[in-house]
Amino acid sequence: MLSSKNSTRADRDRQILDRARAAPMAPRWVFTLQGWNNYVHEMVELPDLAASHPPGTPVLSDDVRLRYHGHLRMVSHPLFDKALLKTSRLLLANGNRREGLLDRVIDGPPGTGKTFLLRVIGREFQRSVEDRQGGHENQIPVVHVAAPQDPENVANWVWEIADFLGLTPAPRDVEELLQVRRIPDLSQPVWRVMERSSTRLLLVDGLQRVHPDHLVPFLAYMEKLREELGISTIFCGTGSRKILQAAQDRAVHTSEALQGLAERASVITGDDGTKHPLLPQVSPSRLPVTWLDPVPLYSGDQETWPSILRGFEENLCLHRLSEHALVKEAKYLHARTGGYFKLLSQLICQAAMAAIEIGSEDITRELLEDIDIGG
Repeated sequence: MLSSKNSTRADRDRQILDRARAAPMAPRWVFTLQGWNNYVHEMVELPDLAASHPPGTPVLSDDVRLRYHGHLRMVSHPLFDKALLKTSRLLLANGNRREGLLDRVIDGPPGTGKTFLLRVIGREFQRSVEDRQGGHENQIPVVHVAAPQDPENVANWVWEIADFLGLTPAPRDVEELLQVRRIPDLSQPVWRVMERSSTRLLLVDGLQRVHPDHLVPFLAYMEKLREELGISTIFCGTGSRKILQAAQDRAVHTSEALQGLAERASVITGDDGTKHPLLPQVSPSRLPVTWLDPVPLYSGDQETWPSILRGFEENLCLHRLSEHALVKEAKYLHARTGGYFKLLSQLICQAAMAAIEIGSEDITRELLEDIDIGG
């Protein structure tokens, strides 16, 4: 029986990771409902090399392989895979309870793939809901927004959600577009639509642009959505853990609560005779954090980085790609990119596109050296 359960869980994990591999790296505009749904259901497939133009044939900018190599498919990354599976289980737990829901934070330096992970989590969650319940037209399992330009007013946060849901009227003409618009309070319409549409997950990106004080009113609104609609939230951005922790402490009055706890707590005597209250060492407002950091390459780990490069090789679509073209340049590629996924992806994608354009159909050190990614 246990073996059967483990097999079922392993199959489910494989399904989650396989669907993530096919997630578009360059999604259409995803901050609207239609754009998000297009992203959720789009599957990126490796082009058929046999059906492509022969090597050396002049290609246009809309060439299938050229466009494909502009983004490629998602490459397996151990930390990324682990985070995706952990979050899937967290959301499964949240979906089966009426209280005590946990939100989550994605943090780490810029250029490590945080936003892409955030969207893949939302994509997988919506696909799993549709698998279980069918894709109903009036169902909106996931809402994806970015922090507003002016985050001080909670109405601006709600406006971002309303805009995703299609509740914000477009300007009728250029004159109206140029006028200063007063942001109305759409909190109730948004609440009603999310209730009617069975929304269960909110993705919030760009938290690095927000001061904790500006986040507090929005967290109060989110608490209402969590308690009354069962909506989980995943926050994303560089430094988001500290930003959200500080805002949470203010929103739920953590310091006052802990002060009261200290006054009521049992007092114990330490080995040195000092008396102190028996208090928990964990903050009640602390959230689980997914850290995405640059991938290291050092003597203690000589496998992770090469395995990622092998993943890129498997997703390239070139006529004359040399065996281990990227893996044999592992040290060079790490020195160029520092292990940052954004830089690595740009370097390999641009090199592949150049190889198609010049007709070499291979990625060499010389070609890589000619690609400028900054740094």
